[in-house]
Amino acid sequence: MFNAMTRAEIWLQDTLDKPLGIEDLANHIGYSSSQVRRQFRQSFDISPSAYREIRRLERAAVLLGLTPLNIAQIAIRCGYHNHSSFSRAFQRRYQLSPRSFRQALKTALIQPKPHPVFNTRIEKSNDRQMILMRLYKAPKHIKGLGDASYHNKQLACLQARLRLSTTIIALPDILADKVNVLNRKSFHSYRTDFGLYLSDTDNAQDIALPVPYRRVDIPPHHYASTCFDDLADLNSALMHAIMYLLHKQNACHVSGHPPQVLWKANHLELRIPLIA
Repeated sequence: MFNAMTRAEIWLQDTLDKPLGIEDLANHIGYSSSQVRRQFRQSFDISPSAYREIRRLERAAVLLGLTPLNIAQIAIRCGYHNHSSFSRAFQRRYQLSPRSFRQALKTALIQPKPHPVFNTRIEKSNDRQMILMRLYKAPKHIKGLGDASYHNKQLACLQARLRLSTTIIALPDILADKVNVLNRKSFHSYRTDFGLYLSDTDNAQDIALPVPYRRVDIPPHHYASTCFDDLADLNSALMHAIMYLLHKQNACHVSGHPPQVLWKANHLELRIPLIA
C-alpha cells in the first residue's frame, strides 16, 4: 500500500500548478477517494490536500527568494487562482506576507560574489528521460550513495539494458531546505529520487520497470551546472550556484523543479533547472 501512496505523493508534487482534486488523484492510482484520504494519512500523517498546500507554499517560498517573478506570477506557478488567496495561505503558513518574506530572505542571502572554487555555467539540455525510485531520506542518510557497488546492486536490472546511462539523484526538497521552510514534523520532509539519467541513444519505453521505479520525461530546458568532487560538497556547490544566479541577474532563474546530481566519470555535476 505504501507504494501506492508514494505514487500519490509524487503525483501531488508533479501537479502543484494544476487545478486537480482528490478525485483526479484517486483515478490516477486506481483507488477510491476515501481510500486515498485514509491511506495517505496513514503513510504521511497528513491529508493529501494539506500536503499539497504545504508543498505549493514551499515552492512559492523558493520562487520568492530566488527569482524576480512577481507575486502574481508565483501564485499561478504554484496553483493558486489569484494573488489574494495565495497571500492569505502564505501568511498563515509562514507568519509573513509574500513581500515581507522576500525582503527578509533577500537580506539573509546577501553575500559576497561566489568564490571561484566552483565554476557555474548556464547550459541547455535536449529532451531526455530519467528512471527514478523515491527514497524518503536525505542523500547524506543513504548509506553507500555514490559507491559504484551500491549503484550497481540497486540498478543492475536496468543497467544491463541502459549501458550508456548515468547514475543520478533528483532532490525535490533541497531548495526549500536552503530557504529554510521545510516542515519536519508532520510528514516525511526530505525526499531523494535515485536512478538513471538516460543517454540520448537509450530508450526505456519498452522496458518493464521494477515496481518502485518510474519514468520521468525531461523536456528541453536551461540549467545551471556546477561541478564538484564529493557528495559532501553538495551544499557548498549549491550555495555557489545560487549566489551565481542571484548576482548574475540574467534572463535565467530557478524554476522550482528538483535539482539533480549526476555521477560523471571524474566528478559530480549539480544541475538546477531554470526558467529562460
